[in-house]
Amino acid sequence: MPSVHPPALQTLYASLIEGAQSQLQIPLQTPGTAVRKTVKEQEYIYWRFYLANGRRTDEYLGPASDQGTLQAMEERLANSREARQIADSVKTLRLSGFAVADNSSALTVASLFNAGIFRQGGVLVGSHAFGALLNGLGIKLAANYYTDDIDIGTAAPIALAIPDDRSFLDVLRDTGIEFLEVPGLDHHRPPTSYKQRGALLKVDLLVPGTEEYETKPLPGLKAHATGLPFFEYLMSGVEDGYLLGKDHIVPVRLPNPARFALHKLIVSTLRPAALGVKSRKDQQQALVMMDAVLEHNQAWMSEAIEVLPLAARPRIAQAADQTMAYAEGFGDITKDALEELSALRYGAREENEQGKDRKP
Repeated sequence: MPSVHPPALQTLYASLIEGAQSQLQIPLQTPGTAVRKTVKEQEYIYWRFYLANGRRTDEYLGPASDQGTLQAMEERLANSREARQIADSVKTLRLSGFAVADNSSALTVASLFNAGIFRQGGVLVGSHAFGALLNGLGIKLAANYYTDDIDIGTAAPIALAIPDDRSFLDVLRDTGIEFLEVPGLDHHRPPTSYKQRGALLKVDLLVPGTEEYETKPLPGLKAHATGLPFFEYLMSGVEDGYLLGKDHIVPVRLPNPARFALHKLIVSTLRPAALGVKSRKDQQQALVMMDAVLEHNQAWMSEAIEVLPLAARPRIAQAADQTMAYAEGFGDITKDALEELSALRYGAREENEQGKDRKP
């Protein structure tokens, strides 16, 4: 059963996100340091930093004797000190059980923030959203989550704050990571996923759809997305949130935590038998999130259940039955909620029968 972070750590987290709210652009590299080089008895200053792909870069600032060079160096040193303070605070939170994304994932999400994707309707979903939501609720993770996938959803068109000759792939490559389009099983359909060359990091674009899993265009991104069943339910009522990374705090948009939990249960029933491990992960994340929401605000869960699509209710009931296997150690309020969800199959059946009776 998850535990709550002590007030001092929650205060530290709150102070970090307060500072992050004013960010307009997030640097996509390490904090960096000043380096002096002497060429023909003349000293020059460079600013050395590392990109997300590990590549070292030395940015030329100018002659050490020039006042403008010294001023530029001081500005970068001040920014570097602030970034290192953030990194130290994030390290404290990570070691205390806050969810922190790996550096490549955090910088990729930061690049999406810089492009305006979250301001224009993009929503962070999947395991990164799971961690960010738990941080916001003050819940301690037994072990930090790990995922190679960054899932970005939307229920509305997204317009990028970048020139027309740029694309979603260009935004991903701003990190310095070499992303490639991932062709789907049907080569006649355009790709909806992007993967780092030689690594497992992957970015998926998602939109509302049906169990046909259609490919839909996102013209504002010059990209396509996969349509998912019941995804519109998750995309309703999104809110501001923050993703913690090694050296960064990235403002994002997140699903409502109660809807996130219920949607995880739905998704667990949609996966094929070969992906049973992922279904169990969905149910375990749903259980942790349900417990956190019920401890925080029971009304959120009641409201999320009330607006569940009728077609989703039998799936929720099925998943709730299966999730009971993982509920040992959780509170009675959470187990009672699973039993309530399990009973939804009967309500859905009755509403279906009433609908048939009303037909002429």
